[in-house]
Amino acid sequence: MALKVLVRKLADSVKQPTSFNRMANVVSSTGQKIKTDTVIEYLKYLEETWLIFSIENISSKLNDKVSNKKYYFIDNGILNLFLTDGNTSLFENMLAIHLRHNYAHELFYYLKDVEVDFYLYDSQIAIQACYNMSDISTRNREVGDLIKFAKAFPCKKLYIVTNDEEYEMEESGFKISVVPLWKFLILDCLKTKV
Repeated sequence: MALKVLVRKLADSVKQPTSFNRMANVVSSTGQKIKTDTVIEYLKYLEETWLIFSIENISSKLNDKVSNKKYYFIDNGILNLFLTDGNTSLFENMLAIHLRHNYAHELFYYLKDVEVDFYLYDSQIAIQACYNMSDISTRNREVGDLIKFAKAFPCKKLYIVTNDEEYEMEESGFKISVVPLWKFLILDCLKTKV
């Protein structure tokens, strides 16, 4: 039962960093007492059986990198089994699957004073996953976080991957490509200019 609750918690928290202690507390709050060490073991088993994968925060101290990761499901079909209304979770999970498949050794996220969903360290590419940018506050947050990140880390390209929007913008001297997910996946697989 504890493992089932843990997997449901991982599905609910796709897109968000989650610590071992927090997961142990969530599972324990359902009446299934579990220790942090057991959560760590379960997560290891889930990764070894190719149910989930994790990415680390590029900016954190070693302790935070190891214990405060973002978890994604290796298959959107499996993730969808645990979601009731998961368009945004499925959207970001699909992008994460693609990036892991093509850039596993250099794939990170960033969360300190701002949040950047994905950073490809060697390629120096920062990517935000944003299902819909029609809300001005969402747009400002996504763009603002990318700009702040690009000022602190080397970035050759900045992307906001959306469901269906496509345009180029320049903000504070940085060029940002807003690209629909389908196009990003196809062109990136072909290694052409997105």
